[in-house]
Amino acid sequence: MSLIAKNDKVAFIAPSSAIKKTDLSAAQKWFADKGICTEIMPHVFSTYRNMGGIDVERAADINECFTREDIKAAFCVRGGAGSLNLLDKIDYSAVQKMPKPVFGLSDSTALQNALYTKSGNVSYTGFLPVYDFNDGALDAQLEESLKHVLFGERQYVKGGKCLKKGQAEGVMVGGCLSVFCSLCGTPYFPNLEDKILLLEDIGEKTYRIERMLGQIRLQSGFSKIKGIVFGQFVNCAEADAGDGTIEEILRDFAAEANVPIVAYFPYGHQKSRFILPIGGKVLLNADKCEVEY
Repeated sequence: MSLIAKNDKVAFIAPSSAIKKTDLSAAQKWFADKGICTEIMPHVFSTYRNMGGIDVERAADINECFTREDIKAAFCVRGGAGSLNLLDKIDYSAVQKMPKPVFGLSDSTALQNALYTKSGNVSYTGFLPVYDFNDGALDAQLEESLKHVLFGERQYVKGGKCLKKGQAEGVMVGGCLSVFCSLCGTPYFPNLEDKILLLEDIGEKTYRIERMLGQIRLQSGFSKIKGIVFGQFVNCAEADAGDGTIEEILRDFAAEANVPIVAYFPYGHQKSRFILPIGGKVLLNADKCEVEY
């Protein structure tokens, strides 16, 4: 079923870091060429320190999206930092009454998982208008994936390396590992039982990744997860010799988990990637290194 139809409207929101007024022109043109109307929410160009306005302003834009029938989806314009601050200011009852997809990546992980945990809302991770139109045009693979999601075509995403064989079906949660970990101990972290974990990161030292994976392993429901998809860990190196390479960290973590696991999947902070659901059901075939949804 198509998420977006011709002449539908989508909203641009800024739950994280601030942007410049010229940053959205290429993205707006792309949507217009597909027959999709865009609306920039009132506080998108606001600034407060490094963020896109004060917390209540950014939250107000999100809440407005979920009370308007004419808005069919919301797009986080960029990542950075700040979405965690908004989670206790979202009207989750409004989200339940009028669910709609929220697209994002990186810092959007906090918002997307909170929306699922508190309301069951399905989001999509892997696309940010400012970040992905930085060169004026979308990466071809990402563009194809985005069109598949928007217009309701089933996706068969394949790539990476099998660490543990098997097949599994479950709801996908996660995203950027460090942001996902920031939800631990809060009411917005999802119960991991029957879930398929999606994890990636950028610029983290490997000892920190090992510690964060350990924190995830100690969360409620982890012993009953269905599978794990590790995306790309971009520029994640040892701080000191002997800390362990990212390959060693993922291998050791996989050794303790008796579920299908794929690593180096084409998702994360690299230019060419696929879009995946947060809060949506997926089929994981680790033997083929494939995710279907």
